[in-house]
Amino acid sequence: MRILLFATALLASTALPSFAADPVTTPEDQKALTLTVYQQNIALVREQRRVTLPGGRSRLAVIGVPSALRPETVLTNAATPDRIRVLGQVYESALLTPEALLRASVGSTVQVVTRHPETGVESFAAAQVLRAQGREALVRIDGRIRTLDVRRIAFDNAPSNLRARPTLVLDIASNGAGAEDLTLSYLTGGLNWKTDYVARLAEDETSIQLAGWVTLTNGTETSFENPRLRVVAGSINQARRPVRRQKAVPGIMAMRADASRELPASTAVSDLRVFDFPDTVTIRAKEKRQLALLTAAAVKVQKQYRLDGNNSGFNRLQRGVQRSSPTVRYRLENKADAGLGRALPSGTVRLYVPSAGGDLLRGESNIRYTPVGEKATLTVGSAADITSERRQTDFRRDGLPKNVVETAHRITLRNAKDEAVTVDVVENIPGDWRMLEESQPHSKRSAGQAEWNVTVPAGGETELTYRVRTRF
Repeated sequence: MRILLFATALLASTALPSFAADPVTTPEDQKALTLTVYQQNIALVREQRRVTLPGGRSRLAVIGVPSALRPETVLTNAATPDRIRVLGQVYESALLTPEALLRASVGSTVQVVTRHPETGVESFAAAQVLRAQGREALVRIDGRIRTLDVRRIAFDNAPSNLRARPTLVLDIASNGAGAEDLTLSYLTGGLNWKTDYVARLAEDETSIQLAGWVTLTNGTETSFENPRLRVVAGSINQARRPVRRQKAVPGIMAMRADASRELPASTAVSDLRVFDFPDTVTIRAKEKRQLALLTAAAVKVQKQYRLDGNNSGFNRLQRGVQRSSPTVRYRLENKADAGLGRALPSGTVRLYVPSAGGDLLRGESNIRYTPVGEKATLTVGSAADITSERRQTDFRRDGLPKNVVETAHRITLRNAKDEAVTVDVVENIPGDWRMLEESQPHSKRSAGQAEWNVTVPAGGETELTYRVRTRF
């Protein structure tokens, strides 16, 4: 059979004539499909297909598997285990493309297509392919050597080792002919998911409206039609494997959002957190899709201002003034009585605040996985109207034991807001330290931190001073 290379028609076929004698199964044979996606660019695919097999030995071509399939992870089960045995398998990922077809024809005879400029009638002339590079061929035709584009060449047949789509070929021994339900499970790369949250702050800044989205990325060339979808939060250990580079596939990564479906159920499975979506959803090739994960109308939050100092001003003399502003943070507790009480996968929270001219983006913050009962902190930026000045007012080594330094500090906080604020001043003090003097008591949150809760009046300022002795 002569194959005239019209690329779209050739690549649309799902099987090649040279495989006609062996059984073939396509995604249309699927009876069930489950897609479990992890946050490590890996997914577990479990599909059940209704296949028709001859008796004895045959090679079943499973068409429509992802190109990033890991063949060493394939597990095959038949509904009637005693009837079918899988003796071997081959993953054929060499795809039928114009370039591959041209390379396979080097040394062979092909037909060069010419078209009459007036009548449009096509004619064919035999030519020998001497060399192939990309989509161009060096051919000998009519005693001359010419360079031709692959679109001008007709091929008599397609090589048996080229497939239109990635194909898993199973070497099967069957006790009898007939239909059978075959279940395939395998791991594939190219799929990932992450969580994005959108939060809107209430006008009194005591609660947020929170929506969570699962952003699912299918970087493969394979579409998954209506699978049962599961996403898994938590890390799984993967054995080190040789890196196989994937060729980039041209195309646009489309983004679609769907909030019309029911929210997924959350369960704990062997120290992982699994989110099961109640409805099936189609995930197209090269597509990003967003699915609603959670909604919460009013989650209680506590606003905080925090000023962090570094540890560089305790073992050396510092001159001048360091100016900065405290960060703005909102803390929430993942409890039902606080308006939440649902496991939060790690992700990015984008916080919007209301204003007279419309909502404003206040900032973005990453949160870690937050189980029920734990707290999360959203650090969204700095405070424009609250400022600080930090000075080292004394530095002393003389008369002290070796490796002991005594320093004094003054932190001036100014508040241009029309309401009083409390700023949590946190000093990171290295070594073995002892507070000698301070303008107000501190709390020791950890071995290397001293914290003061400093109230600053509206339109005013407050000074915090302290003297500390450190041993390095």
